[in-house]
Amino acid sequence: MRTLLRLLHLLGGVGFAGALAAQLAIASVAADTPPRLLAARDIALSVSSNVVLPALGLMVLSGLLLLALRPALIEQRWLIGKLLIGIAVCGIALAQVHGAARQARTLAVQALTSPTDATAAALATVLRSERLGAWSALALAVAAVSLALWRPRLGRRAEPPTPPP
Repeated sequence: MRTLLRLLHLLGGVGFAGALAAQLAIASVAADTPPRLLAARDIALSVSSNVVLPALGLMVLSGLLLLALRPALIEQRWLIGKLLIGIAVCGIALAQVHGAARQARTLAVQALTSPTDATAAALATVLRSERLGAWSALALAVAAVSLALWRPRLGRRAEPPTPPP
């Protein structure tokens, strides 16, 4: 069971990182016309909804189940650090990456129907936020993998005082 959960955790992580890389590639594509921009945003939102979020869910769920199988691991400080990084990655992926993808798609529709300078400026800001979120999530995911491979001690727990004899 543990081997299957480890494999699912690994597959979720690889899928998550790959989907974020795909979103970065899509976000970097220069869309010179509003129809192309809307098509690129539809693809980015599809990747976010159909790959990023399910892979993130698989990664989190399998990680928590692995922790439930070995509760003694919670004593390891590297795991607590990895868990905190995972919470940050989830927040960034949900709020900044997926949220920005949804908002960018809405702005792309507005740019197609009634193009204005304000819409273009707002879209540029949202795309910058999406790219920043994706890079941040990728960097934190690499940090989490590094912690899992390296497993540093991160200090020692304080020993309880011994009573005098």
